[in-house]
Amino acid sequence: MNRFLSTKNTFTITILWGIVLFFIVMLALNYEKGNSPIIPMCIISLATIFVLWVLLDTRYVIKSNFLLYRSGPFRGRIDIFKIKSIKSYSGLNVPVMLKPALDTKGFIITYNTYDDLFISPIESTIFISELKKINPQIEVI
Repeated sequence: MNRFLSTKNTFTITILWGIVLFFIVMLALNYEKGNSPIIPMCIISLATIFVLWVLLDTRYVIKSNFLLYRSGPFRGRIDIFKIKSIKSYSGLNVPVMLKPALDTKGFIITYNTYDDLFISPIESTIFISELKKINPQIEVI
């Protein structure tokens, strides 16, 4: 079992930590004023926990014949033998729906017939070589 953490883009991380800090300040100010309605406080707390969860738990694991990905509550599993290609990609507008990554530079993995996934492992060369050990038919673009 090989674990790979996601690379972290400074811009993305700054924005996400800024959101967390903003939410915490909002919670603290409302609590200090005594103006703490329960429903908005719960919503802001849950949003803060969600963003922290994504920030601290975005990773990829190669286990047996599967690539497991997780980014906070978003998790999935891809059969490595169904991966068709891995394409290097860099840019803010990634042309896929599923993006469990914290960077704008990474790989678009095409699997099954029309499914795509954007990931950004830190040790990208080792990551690709581990996938190719399992499925040498993967085309690296």
